[in-house]
Amino acid sequence: MTTDPHFPSSHLKDVEALLALDPDDRPQWFRDLTAELTGAPAPLGNPAETRQLLTLPADQRPDWLNKFLGNMTIPTILDNSTDPLLDVVTANTAYGQKNCTLVFPLAKVLAAAEHAAAADKHKLGYTETEAAPRLWWVKDDGTYLMSNGQDPTDTRDDNGRLPHVVHADGWGPGTDARSVLGGDDFRESINLTTPVFEDGTTLLGMLREAAADGATRFLLKATFDDTYMELTYITE
Repeated sequence: MTTDPHFPSSHLKDVEALLALDPDDRPQWFRDLTAELTGAPAPLGNPAETRQLLTLPADQRPDWLNKFLGNMTIPTILDNSTDPLLDVVTANTAYGQKNCTLVFPLAKVLAAAEHAAAADKHKLGYTETEAAPRLWWVKDDGTYLMSNGQDPTDTRDDNGRLPHVVHADGWGPGTDARSVLGGDDFRESINLTTPVFEDGTTLLGMLREAAADGATRFLLKATFDDTYMELTYITE
């Protein structure tokens, strides 16, 4: 599968050039990063103090710092670093070719797929002109699969999330999957009713058959870079 034009660039960003841009012209991942730091305490202006905070155990760090770090790991930060937090973000962001395996509960993936298959109307992804049942693979708040079925009765939950959304194991709401998927958010469409296997089986057919045979997990294996994406589907 190939990515759409809005799929993120994964090469190392020139931070000074990004800061020089008008805020509305900066990529979303950079706007999110700077927004999270708005109102942070004064030590951020002092690299030595910031580096000292990062060396503390998590239970001794200030809450604002733990919220910013999320599930990121702390790399070795050089004494002459001028921006330790940027060093942390860079070390936790996948660049170049990325390879990952995401695991989803099969029953919830099948429920999302059945919702899309049964819907009378379907939302269109980037560059799509023909409506069809699809799963959308999304990276923003964690990473997840969701139905593209357009149902006027759909209502959001207390957290503002739509139904028929299933997060990958370990990458639920509040997590940042930049370490395996890169820094920018994206959405990739996965067709459910066109053949994706040599014997003509569709992804929807695969999910139904796997669930009937007792499988419990759906594995999405992805290899991609700036120009292409290859997805592999496995059930077990």
